[in-house]
Amino acid sequence: MATVSTSCYQTAGKTPSDDHKKGVKYLVDTVPNMRELPPEYVLALPPENPIIASHDAIPVIDLSGLDGSIECRMMTVEAIASACAHWGFFRIINHGIEISLMEEMLKAVEGFFQLPWEEKMKYASEDVMNPVRYGTSLNTPKQHALHWRDYLRHFGHPIHNHFHLWPSQPTNYRVVTKEYLEEIWKLAIKISGAISKGLGLEWYYIEKSFGEGCQIVASNYYPPCPQPHLTLGLAPHSDHGGLTILMQNEVDGLQVKHGGAWVPVHHAPATLVVNIGDYIEILSNGRYKSVEHRGVVNAERTRISVAVGHGPEMTAIVAPASPLVDEKNKTKYRPTTYKDYMRAQQSSAVRGKSPLQDIMTSTTTENA
Repeated sequence: MATVSTSCYQTAGKTPSDDHKKGVKYLVDTVPNMRELPPEYVLALPPENPIIASHDAIPVIDLSGLDGSIECRMMTVEAIASACAHWGFFRIINHGIEISLMEEMLKAVEGFFQLPWEEKMKYASEDVMNPVRYGTSLNTPKQHALHWRDYLRHFGHPIHNHFHLWPSQPTNYRVVTKEYLEEIWKLAIKISGAISKGLGLEWYYIEKSFGEGCQIVASNYYPPCPQPHLTLGLAPHSDHGGLTILMQNEVDGLQVKHGGAWVPVHHAPATLVVNIGDYIEILSNGRYKSVEHRGVVNAERTRISVAVGHGPEMTAIVAPASPLVDEKNKTKYRPTTYKDYMRAQQSSAVRGKSPLQDIMTSTTTENA
C-alpha cells in the first residue's frame, strides 16, 4: 500500500503576524467571547476528508497479562501483535501507573500552560531538536497553515541529561514530570518486549536496539475554538519514534485513521493509549505500520494531552531488524540515523507519512 502524503493544509485566510507565536491561549485570553475563528486559522480542509466512523474502537488490552502465567503472557503478546498489525493503536488497562500520578502530571502540564505568555516564551525555539521547546501550531518552524494548538516538548530519558533544562514553573513541574516519565519509560520497555516477541524476535530485541534510548514528552493544549469545524488542533501525522504512550484529560479529540475513516478515541478513565511509530514500522520491515492520527478541537472545553514518545538513542542506525530480512523479504527502508530522521520528520511542513516515504527503497514504492 502506498504511503499517503498529506500536505499541511493551506490557510484560507491572511498570513499570520508574529503575535501568533505567543500561542492560541494568548489569543483566546486577549480576545474574550471570540465568536469567529481568526482567518489565519481557517484551513482549506480537503473535501475528500474521510467520514468519521463511530462504530469502531481501538482494541483494549489488559497489560496485567504480561505478569501472569506463561499461557496468559503469550495471549497478551498475541493481542498486542494483532493490535499492532491491524490498528497500530491500542488502549491499555491495568498498566501499573498510579492514577494519582497521572492526575498530578495533567495538573502540572495545565499549570505550565496557565503561566503568563512571557514565562512560556522563555522556552520558545525554532530549532526542532532543542531539548526544551514551547510553541504553537505544528512543530516545524517552516511557514504553514496555523493549527489550534499550543505545546511544550522536551526530552526525558535519560533524565539526568536534561532535567536541569526543564521548566522551573510551576514549582512542582520537574519533580512530578520526572516521576511520571520514569514510570512511563519502564512501561514502554515492557510493551516493547511484547512487540518484539510478537514479531518473532527475542524479548529484549527492541530494548537493545534503543541503546541508551530517547524519550520525548509532548504536552498539548487545545483551548475552546469558536468554529472548530473550520480548523484542526493537529494535522494528520505519524510519530517518528518506536511507541508513544498518551494520556489526556476527559475531553475527546484524538482520531485514528483506520479503514479510510477517522475513528474517535474516546476518553476512558485510568487508561492509556499506545501507538507504534515510524521506528517500529522500519524495524519490523513494514510488517507493522505506523498509523496517521490527528487532533480535532471543540467549542466548549479545553483539551490537554500528554504524549510520551520512545525511541533509540540519537546516533542509532534506523533500519529493519536483520532477522526479518532475507531473500524473500528484502529490506524496504534505507538506513539512516535516528537523529537525522527525527530532524527531517519534525522539520517537514508536509504532514501524513511523507518523511517515511522518503527513505523507502525503490522496490517498496514500486510495489506499493
